Amino acid sequence: MLNNDISTRIQGTEYKQFGKRALMLQMKFKTMKNFFIVDESVQRKIDPKKRGEIRAFIIESLEAGEPFYFSPFVFSARGFIRSVGDEWELTPNGKMAIIDGQHRQSSIASAINHLESRKEAVEEFGNLKEAEILTDYINQLNNFPISMQIYLDLDKKQERQLFSDLNSERRDAHIGQVMQYDKRDEYTELTRKVAGELEDVFEIETKLSRVTSNNSSITSLATMRKCLIALFEGILTVKKGQPYFRCDPKEVPQIAKEFFLAWQILFPRAMGNREKYVSGLTGIQVALAYCVNRLKLKNDCSYYEAIEQLKLLPCSWKHNDPLFDHLYQPQTKRIKRYSETKNIQKTAIKMLSKIEEAKK
Repeated sequence: MLNNDISTRIQGTEYKQFGKRALMLQMKFKTMKNFFIVDESVQRKIDPKKRGEIRAFIIESLEAGEPFYFSPFVFSARGFIRSVGDEWELTPNGKMAIIDGQHRQSSIASAINHLESRKEAVEEFGNLKEAEILTDYINQLNNFPISMQIYLDLDKKQERQLFSDLNSERRDAHIGQVMQYDKRDEYTELTRKVAGELEDVFEIETKLSRVTSNNSSITSLATMRKCLIALFEGILTVKKGQPYFRCDPKEVPQIAKEFFLAWQILFPRAMGNREKYVSGLTGIQVALAYCVNRLKLKNDCSYYEAIEQLKLLPCSWKHNDPLFDHLYQPQTKRIKRYSETKNIQKTAIKMLSKIEEAKK
């Protein structure tokens, strides 16, 4: 804890970043949280939704006993730090300005408050064992090591530029990596589980987000996840929030597996040959899943019954099949723009219409 009247010594490594003096060090969260301010003339305001999502991830990781990692928090020293021999000194009554890490910091603090409230509640009910577990979680967060990158000589204009550069240049993790390692998204975990059970049935691309014509895989983890969201929720755009399954959650893995297994009957033997067939294309696979969703709702039947109805679909799965004439390009003899949302919907509607005709 910082004493406002006494300087505090710390150890760190000085280096130059883009021609600017910077200090790299590490502090426990409970110490770091006392040393900075949020300057809204430099920073944006906290997004409560984003904070809530990160807090949930932190608590879920603690409860699962799994580690979690954050990239270094970035600060501007604003004269709060000065060199003293081989060490550095935090001057009294000063504060750094946080440039990057505001939401992560706020989320850890929020997680601690949340856990302390839970601990107080279970203590009042005499559940001391649960209170001990929550105390351990709180201690883990208070002692969580935060890597800090502190720029020593920035003025306010340079702070704003740094904030802008960090946020405009930042890129999301590659979807292939997300699909392999993300443990926060239930659909992603479901996809990995189902893909693992189908690895002896299909060749599935596990690292790339797109499967090109030269790739022999029938689908990818990223595409399978899109299929499952379309299958269970009828959503063809970005899915946010917790899953909403229109069935018993215990049946979800088997239903998902049955959908992909149906491809063996629906698609031709060389289903992964994208030059000849459309069965290996993302938009077509998602349209098929969306069609199942519509069949279930329209006919008020189970997912298993809806998947079974797909077998009524009269289709050669070739690019020039009439089912895809809204996508077919005579010049190239291939379908095009099949993964656009409006075209996925149109393809699914045509599939649904063909199935209804086959029932008559």
